[in-house]
Amino acid sequence: MANEMNLPKSLEFDRILERLAEKTVSAPGTEAAKKVLPECTREAARLSMEKTMEAETLLNKRPGYPVRAFSNIEAELKRLKTGASLSCGELLRVAGVFRAAKTAGPLAKPAKDENAKLIPEMARALTYDGVALKRISDCILSEDEVADDASPELARIRRAMRKENESIREKLQSMIRSQSESKYLQDTIVTQRNGRFVVPVKAEYKGSVPGIVHEKSASGATLFVEPACVVESNNRIRELEGEEAREVSRILAELTSMLYPYQKELREDIEILTELDVLFAKAALGLEMKAVPVTFTEKGTLELSEGRHPLIDPKKVVPVSLHMKNGVHALVVTGPNTGGKTVTLKLVGLFAAMAQSGFFLPAKPPVRMPVFDGIFADIGDEQSIEQSLSTFSAHMKSIIFALKHAHGDSLVLLDELGAGTDPQEGSALAQAILAELDSKGCTVIATTHIGELKVFAGEREGFENASMEFDAATLTPTYRLLMGVAGRSNALSISQKLGLPKHVLQSARQYMDEEHVEYSRLIENAEKAQSRADRMMNQAYQALEEAKKQRRRAEEEAQRLNEKRKKMLEQANEKALEIISGAKDTAEEVIKETRKLKKQDESQRTKTVQKVREKLDHKKQSIEKHKKLQKKVKTLRPEDIHAGDTVTIVSMDAPATVQEPPNGKGMVRLKAGIMTVELHYTELAAGKEPEAKRARENVPHITLNRGKAVPMELDLHGQAVDDALIVLDKYLDDAFLAGYAEVRIVHGRGTGTLRNGVQQYLRTHPHVAKQRLGEYGEGGIGVTVVTLR
Repeated sequence: MANEMNLPKSLEFDRILERLAEKTVSAPGTEAAKKVLPECTREAARLSMEKTMEAETLLNKRPGYPVRAFSNIEAELKRLKTGASLSCGELLRVAGVFRAAKTAGPLAKPAKDENAKLIPEMARALTYDGVALKRISDCILSEDEVADDASPELARIRRAMRKENESIREKLQSMIRSQSESKYLQDTIVTQRNGRFVVPVKAEYKGSVPGIVHEKSASGATLFVEPACVVESNNRIRELEGEEAREVSRILAELTSMLYPYQKELREDIEILTELDVLFAKAALGLEMKAVPVTFTEKGTLELSEGRHPLIDPKKVVPVSLHMKNGVHALVVTGPNTGGKTVTLKLVGLFAAMAQSGFFLPAKPPVRMPVFDGIFADIGDEQSIEQSLSTFSAHMKSIIFALKHAHGDSLVLLDELGAGTDPQEGSALAQAILAELDSKGCTVIATTHIGELKVFAGEREGFENASMEFDAATLTPTYRLLMGVAGRSNALSISQKLGLPKHVLQSARQYMDEEHVEYSRLIENAEKAQSRADRMMNQAYQALEEAKKQRRRAEEEAQRLNEKRKKMLEQANEKALEIISGAKDTAEEVIKETRKLKKQDESQRTKTVQKVREKLDHKKQSIEKHKKLQKKVKTLRPEDIHAGDTVTIVSMDAPATVQEPPNGKGMVRLKAGIMTVELHYTELAAGKEPEAKRARENVPHITLNRGKAVPMELDLHGQAVDDALIVLDKYLDDAFLAGYAEVRIVHGRGTGTLRNGVQQYLRTHPHVAKQRLGEYGEGGIGVTVVTLR
């Protein structure tokens, strides 16, 4: 990014960046989007625009979004640098960067029609370790959970823990069910205190249940006792928990060591992926705004057609067209208040900042803009009570700043130039300011109500007048910018509409000098002439476009008829050759038969002659049949052909079923017997539907009602295994009939009994193709994801 350019807050470029940030998919991308700045050089701005153009092309042509979410891993990289082991969550976040690099990998190989070079070059610099990524994905189930099969030792330890847990529960459940011992208990439950299994014993029976007292209830009526029969098992579980913690630490250290060599590559991945995230966010925002790319021009050319301010409701915004070329570098815009002058100023400034930041602009193509190294603006009422500055003083402070820092490659936007002070002095100051900016070579757009500035702009080389259109009939602004025409403030007309007495208006007109009245009249006539010219230009443009469309349609129709005629001639030639070939074969046979006549007696000759006549008659009938068929076939138009229709292939006199209607080239996809062919619609005729099909249409239709919608997820939490399997079986039948490809079975983590029962049942179910535990973000080992056949 180039050095930061001057960018006024009044342009609200920060709101555009907020919209950009909403389109990003990663935390680093969101942060980077809010810090995007315009480029200050033409080459850098062109490069930024080309990247966005490539991103839009790739976004439109590829099925999936090319960037996936990833986290900021700066803290994880610092821990890697110190050699510390990463936690489960930290490993998942680092693996997420590798996964995002893998997802963006296909961008490195663009298709021929994508015409992309810059983004593929970025994608080729991405790095990821597929082995490390798979190992982490297999071993880490969630932010704080390592999978049982992360290592054989961990699997052994957890099996032993489950076995000890089950043993303790069985012993304690036996005590609860025992009539002799259950009377000592406050409640028939098994709970834990300090990580050890205990039962609630009534305080008066303290000596009746041998064991260790771990806790007393607040009332003192209940003691939580660890019975002596489970002390050893509880001790064993504590030992296994220690072994489990050591093995988990070893696994985390092993996984961390796989990432240690990639510290530099991970930093580069984050940088590239962040830029890609912002680029594709720009492309997505451009598509949302129906925006177009910008061509950066040399100084002095600014062309904008029907530009729409991106921060105004698209249903209410009035497009602005503005053209500064052929040496024009300063524009003086006049017109009534609330006519759209300020919005036009902000639009130009915001578009300049957006374009140089690589954004597409909501306008009609082509859009051409120069590259500015600074934007200076005095827009709106900047009066500061705190600084005790008047409106005029605040305006002058902004203008003085622009005069000091702006130069030949700067854009200066001045709103209500010369306002807020004595009109005569304001006019003199405004002319002097414009002359000074002109001498610096700045591109200037200024709005004003001062009449002398209209004359100034009309006489000075490089300046041009423009005005906001005002409808004299309705006395309302249209918010359209008219180039080359100075505008009027229309104060008297607006006052008349608001109800100012006629005699006051008449008196005001008398106070106006004749020269001013005449000037206003000339401007009014010029506005009307400009409006008429614009209407005529639009009508001429529409007529030209319609003529072009008619010509294109005529050319396409002529080409279609020519191709049809060519095909018909080819078919006729082929048929003629077929007939000639057949006739030749028949003649050869006749000659052979005739030669035999010399060697035959009278009866044999008669039979031979009869045989020859039959062959000739058969050939004649075949030709006549073809002629009749050609006469009686009903030709089809493209709009008459629909999928499922039965047609006749003329050249084969064979029926076929339409699979796809005519495409843009008139080709129809057909099913003829076991063959699938493509023929031009001119080779087809109307066909009769088979009797079998008509018979089927007479059969009443039967509709299968599948009842209410089937959910994509089944929750079996807290159910006994046997009960859960009954519910599961019914659910799988319903999901299969509903046509689902994949469903989720939620069984929770717990002791694993329900999970094991569910997974064992799924292995033998006829509707199940495969199953797997949920991944990170899907519920981990508490969920089984089932793929149905």
